[in-house]
Amino acid sequence: MTSSMEQIHFNYKDIIRVYRYGFSGRRIGIHFTGIILAYLIYQIIVYLSLIIVDGSKAQDVWTSHGLLPMLPFVDNDLDVVSSIVMWFGIVIFGIVFLLCSTLSSKITFEQLRGESLYTIGNALGVLRRRWKTVIGSFLWLFLLILCLLLIPICVGLLAKIPFLKGTILTISSIFTPIGFLFGILLLFIFLVCLAGLFLIPAMAATTEVDAFEIIYQLFSIMWNQPWRLMSYGLLLSALKLFHVPIWALFCIGGFLIALLPTYYLHPSFLQDALLYVNKWLGGIIQKISGIFLSDDGALFNTELPDMSFSTTICAIFLAFMLISLFGGILGYLFSLVSVGTTLIYVILRKYVDGENIIQPIAALEQQPILTGDEGY
Repeated sequence: MTSSMEQIHFNYKDIIRVYRYGFSGRRIGIHFTGIILAYLIYQIIVYLSLIIVDGSKAQDVWTSHGLLPMLPFVDNDLDVVSSIVMWFGIVIFGIVFLLCSTLSSKITFEQLRGESLYTIGNALGVLRRRWKTVIGSFLWLFLLILCLLLIPICVGLLAKIPFLKGTILTISSIFTPIGFLFGILLLFIFLVCLAGLFLIPAMAATTEVDAFEIIYQLFSIMWNQPWRLMSYGLLLSALKLFHVPIWALFCIGGFLIALLPTYYLHPSFLQDALLYVNKWLGGIIQKISGIFLSDDGALFNTELPDMSFSTTICAIFLAFMLISLFGGILGYLFSLVSVGTTLIYVILRKYVDGENIIQPIAALEQQPILTGDEGY
């Protein structure tokens, strides 16, 4: 069943509607699944690396962080192998984000075209064809930056050679103006890469072009419509800052309401379970409660009780629910990101080459080309 095509204004009004498209069970579910999957992969490979290298270090990490991910860019005094594994886990998370964003963008794009019943299964079929394009586009951008960075790196390394130091430094000083222009080029490509992290899934989901065409379109958008891209991105960020906390409060409120019967009927049982959940989650519950309560010592600064079977089961489910709660909040945030970037790409594509990509090809010739500031 196909409904009528969504009305698009091709201006900021479309971005404001992001909350309506983003608050979708399908899109939130896609990102929630990706977050949980990436989280499990990250935790498993990190703890496996710690156990293999140094079992005692794994115990220390469990005591300090528990089920909370330990991030590689934090001073954690780990060995090189574990740090590399952590960065590898971050890369996996990025890949999962790109793929889930592609699924969400495809569903959003079809909804804009009037296909309100477009299924996740159909989107998965598109992803199976397009995942190499999504990953490949970002890899080509990364390799482009890496190759350009090799030039100043090689100059710096050559200057380390004693008998070449004076000559290399003299030549590099002569070409300082060229180096300045080269630095601007690198900064521009870096900004393209940053924009591509969010726009590439939308571009791959809405078009059938290859990775090189996607990169070309990215450069074209960044060069022709930088201020619209920046202003729409800032507007999207402001909307996320407004809507995500509201969703978080509803999620936390629902979680607390679900605990009310146990809290009033069996407070000591719930307290014992929360003590273990707080330990498993690296003390995060105590830190969060400390923001709202002036004194949390009565609950958390006590010795851990002996765990009964019922307390263990309750603690496991509470830990699972809290992790799922956080995943659901992040899922809504990522849903807004994927929906917003899809709308931004549809709008900017209209301004760059005059193509309304949500309409059938037969209707494109009747669409005006927007080249000025109309409808900003």
